[in-house]
Amino acid sequence: MLRFLTKSARPRPEARPPTARRISVVIPSYNHAPYIAQAIRSVLDQDRPVDELIIVDDCSTDESRAVIARTIEGYAGPVRIQCALLDRNGGAHAAIALGLSKASGDALTILNSDDAYGPDRFRVICDALPPEGDFIAFTGVDFMDDSGARLAEDDPVRTWYRDVLGQAGACPTVGFALLRHNIAVTSGNLVFSRGLYETVGPFAAYRMCHDWDFLIRCMVHVEPVFVPTPHLRYRTHATNTLKSTGDLMHGEGSAALKTYMSLIARGATDNRLAPTPENWPVYFRFFTATYAPWFTGEPIETVARQLFPDPETQPAWLSTEAGAAGGFRTAPSPVQDALALRRVVGLLMPR
Repeated sequence: MLRFLTKSARPRPEARPPTARRISVVIPSYNHAPYIAQAIRSVLDQDRPVDELIIVDDCSTDESRAVIARTIEGYAGPVRIQCALLDRNGGAHAAIALGLSKASGDALTILNSDDAYGPDRFRVICDALPPEGDFIAFTGVDFMDDSGARLAEDDPVRTWYRDVLGQAGACPTVGFALLRHNIAVTSGNLVFSRGLYETVGPFAAYRMCHDWDFLIRCMVHVEPVFVPTPHLRYRTHATNTLKSTGDLMHGEGSAALKTYMSLIARGATDNRLAPTPENWPVYFRFFTATYAPWFTGEPIETVARQLFPDPETQPAWLSTEAGAAGGFRTAPSPVQDALALRRVVGLLMPR
């Protein structure tokens, strides 16, 4: 049984320009009673107000529902609040899908119930978005502990994130950086257009990498927008998935990468900066043969060959036919070499 509750307030006329994007935030809630109030308040206290907050409680067994009710009780601001209370646990991907299906905004976003937004998050993101068309965007991340205190600079999580961003800086595009690491960190850092979500489809039923899978599927269509300053506070504690390791990471990461490789094998991509052998005839070959994805130490090309062991079904760029150069069906021409190098240099050294 699903109970859907709605709480509305009269919008303040001065809250936002009439032509601004309508933003819907979905919070999938599950057993985060100590944290959910901070998450909700961080949405309602934005200096650029959002339009709608949808909280989906996925049959929590702690005090989450009581905390949610107390937090939104008496709210009279510009944000329309809805709560879906589920009587059966379906997992994060199902809670997200339900919340997004109820959203009315043209810009959609998620916040995990143990994290929090920075107060200027949507003002900064809206300034960075393209004026029209589909998009997906995310910002830098700050990290807090179980109590909400900022992690020390030498904390292993913060050290890992600095290293990830450093490696991303060596990539010519955000898309290539995302093939190496999930620099967005979490689904709660993603803001995307309704049109893109309808094109790409819902989040997959992964526990560890539903965010990365969604991101790399999106970048077939649009180049992700990355705002490097931190406007999301990610909480590290004993039960969150950032601490998950082993077979789960490798299995889900491999499945997501196989999905991406299958998509780019279909031909030209809408996003002409997407990491594909067609868009990047030289650099893609170098990149996939050199760099490993986040879930393994093996290069992407090696992983791809393991994912497509049958020569009859593997993507053309993995062909080992006689005469192919570097594992590709067709050797790049000198013109392609020059164009690819010019693109890389232009992206790394903008005027």
